Order: sequence, then structure tokens, then C-alpha cells
Amino acid sequence: MSYKIYLHDTETDCIGSGALSSAYIKQQLEAAAGADVEVHISSVGGSAFDAIAIYDLLKKYPGKVITYIDALAASAASVVAMGGQQVVMSKYALLMIHKPMVGSGGNADELLKDVQMLNVVQSRLAQIYMDKSGLDGLTINSLINSVTWMTADQALDLGFIDSIDDYNSPITNSALIQKYTDTAPAVYQRCINKNLFTPAKAIISLPR
Repeated sequence: MSYKIYLHDTETDCIGSGALSSAYIKQQLEAAAGADVEVHISSVGGSAFDAIAIYDLLKKYPGKVITYIDALAASAASVVAMGGQQVVMSKYALLMIHKPMVGSGGNADELLKDVQMLNVVQSRLAQIYMDKSGLDGLTINSLINSVTWMTADQALDLGFIDSIDDYNSPITNSALIQKYTDTAPAVYQRCINKNLFTPAKAIISLPR
């Protein structure tokens, strides 16, 4: 059974704080002790640096990691989602990427340093998206600069995710019948299985 980790925003926490911080995820992965891990994400984002730290933790984890986008993986949360060996997205979910931001003030020199820092951060985020999707840098940066919202179908087409969870599993008539006959007495199960689950022989009629 997989060890489940939930990165769902709360009223006070998002990526980088509380149960969505890299420190907490590190504890959770240590507790998983190499077992397969499912990381469920529903977040508007948060700290880009903490997101990269969580991404690195997931990539270095010795067990199998599957990330699930349950409702929203926006901004920094989209970076975390890329950390799975497999990325699965709900058919109803959204994925959003955009330019990194900083809230600061100061003189022109200080603001210029912020711009330089943001450009470096964007290059690192872009590389993560490139590594996952296989898209080139020009395309990825164009998507980032445009503030791109993706449905599951769009994210799949662009290579950001590996599959879509549509919650539907194929059900056949035989499967439905089997469900209700599994608890029948053994003698009846043998008769049912013989008549319903054994391929029928073709009947050939000859002209008279």
C-alpha cells in the first residue's frame, strides 16, 4: 500500500509553510521509509524555493513517487507536481505556471537585483518544466510569461502530466454478474461460471 502525503492548502498554509513546507515533507518521506508514495496536491502555490526543495526531495526519494493534481497545482505547486515519476491529473483539475514574483521595495539598485534574481529563478523553474515535458526553452518561457492555465487535456498534450484520472473503470456485463455471484454457494458458482464465463462454441447451421 502506498504512503499518502497531502499538500492541500489550508486557511493559513500554502507551499512553504506548515504541513506544506519542505521540512515537513522531508519528515513524511523519512516516515515512508522507501515505500511507494502518493503525493496529492491542491494548492495555489507559495514559495518557489520551498517548491524546488520539495521537488528535489521527491526526485531523490528511493521509492516510487506518483504526484496527483487533485484540484489545482498553481504557481509553486506546479513545480512540486513535476517531482513525481508519474504525474496524474484529475480530469477536473487545473495546472498553472507563471513568472516568479517578489514583494519588495527599495532603491533602483536594490530593485535591479530583484529583477536579476527573478530571472535566475525563472530559468530554474523553466528547466524543471523542460525536463518533464520535453519542450524547448523558448516554448516553456513563452508559457511562463503568458501566465498559462491548463486543463488536464492540455497538460497531457504538452507533456506536463502522464495521465488523466477520469474516475471511470471499464465494467462489462460479466464483471457485474461476477460481483453478485461471488458470494453464492460453491455449487451454484460452478454452474454460473460454466454457463456465463466459458466462451460459447459457434453453432453452424447447414441448409436443409
